[in-house]
Amino acid sequence: MQDNMHNDLEQILRELDQQHQQTHTTDDILHIQANQEYDHERQQWNVEIHIYPEEEPEVEESANTVESLPPVDQEPERGERRPLQWVRAHTRPLVFLSFIVCACALVVGCLLYVLPLWTPTTTVTLVPVTRVVEKRLVVTIGSADKTHRQVPGRVLPSVTMSQARTIATTGKAHQDAQSAHGYITFYNGATYAQTIPAGTLVTAANGVQVVTDQDVSVNAVSYPILGQANVIAHATQAGPAGNLKAGAIYGPCCRVNISAINGAFSGGQEARDYQTVTQHDIDSAGARLKASLDLSTTAALQAQVQSTETLTTPLHCQQKKSANHQPGEEATSVQATLDETCTGIVYQTQALQHLLTQALTTQAKQQLGADYTPSGEVHITTTAQETTIIQVTGTGTWVYQFSQAEQERIRASIAGKSQAQAKSLLLARPGVQSVSFSNDATLPDMNHIRLLFITY
Repeated sequence: MQDNMHNDLEQILRELDQQHQQTHTTDDILHIQANQEYDHERQQWNVEIHIYPEEEPEVEESANTVESLPPVDQEPERGERRPLQWVRAHTRPLVFLSFIVCACALVVGCLLYVLPLWTPTTTVTLVPVTRVVEKRLVVTIGSADKTHRQVPGRVLPSVTMSQARTIATTGKAHQDAQSAHGYITFYNGATYAQTIPAGTLVTAANGVQVVTDQDVSVNAVSYPILGQANVIAHATQAGPAGNLKAGAIYGPCCRVNISAINGAFSGGQEARDYQTVTQHDIDSAGARLKASLDLSTTAALQAQVQSTETLTTPLHCQQKKSANHQPGEEATSVQATLDETCTGIVYQTQALQHLLTQALTTQAKQQLGADYTPSGEVHITTTAQETTIIQVTGTGTWVYQFSQAEQERIRASIAGKSQAQAKSLLLARPGVQSVSFSNDATLPDMNHIRLLFITY
């Protein structure tokens, strides 16, 4: 600012000097001096301009000069040329006075032009009120439906994809010690039939005892063939010791003319804990498969979508699950398989955008009035309800708009006010959400108030 003021003063001084040279003789010499100083306390520049005649060099007077010049106060006769000294003596006061008046006028005009430039501008930042408007529509894609709004679209060919996943089982089970089971064959050498009751104890050669589980009747002998019958039995001692080999029991037993031979006994085992398949295992594997398949089927359907179309989500899908083990079975892992068939629906993007924007604009005018304008794009989400029917939700942001006339009224209302007064006035106006000032000083005149609007 100091450089600008200095340039302005230099221009004024040059104009004064040029005017002086054009209207006066070379002997009428004025000396013009300008001083400038910045007053830090008042925060303003002080300018002083001094105009005075330049001192003439001393000239030695001669006798001829003194004698040839009339007295200064003597008026020359008509037609007689005025001596230079006389002209200088009579015109210098007038010239000096005229130049003082001219210089003062120019200085005042300059100050009136420059001083407003020195007034600091205060920036008032206003955040307008914003409102979010939401609109929901039920839209039919492709075919006419009088009950719904319609946009062009089409149904894509179905896509079927399959995936399998193996995961560890999480079920826990406990099994007590188990007794071995098998069968015993009884032989009868008597001429009459004999009955062996359930619970008959038979001892193997290694000392393992088994007991019959049911009654059995053994036919009489019919030489040369002995009567015989089979009966189920189990080891009395739980555990693997009861797993007898065939023939471990061999020879007479139980009563006269009765003998017994065993088949192999098995199933005897100690108590144990083991893993089983649960329904949660199968469902968990299926859920992971579905997430992966959804990405794959969406990508496959998206490959059929044109640049002017948008694929609706979620997709219409049918699923078929299967597993290689059922819940409760003993297994350390289970393999789940998921087959998914999906159908895609696409709509014309611009058509739906236009339809929803119109609906949002109408609703915004009804709710907010004409002082709000849209800001940014409309955000659209779709939910497929049926094969060709979707529910569309549009969300847009509307911002309060200050007209030029309203901005002028705002500047006029806060000009010269303290910041506290201005803040109170601004926050009371409709459409103002928050306000801030660029400095802490009292607000200047309205021509030096700048309004800045920020939208988040």
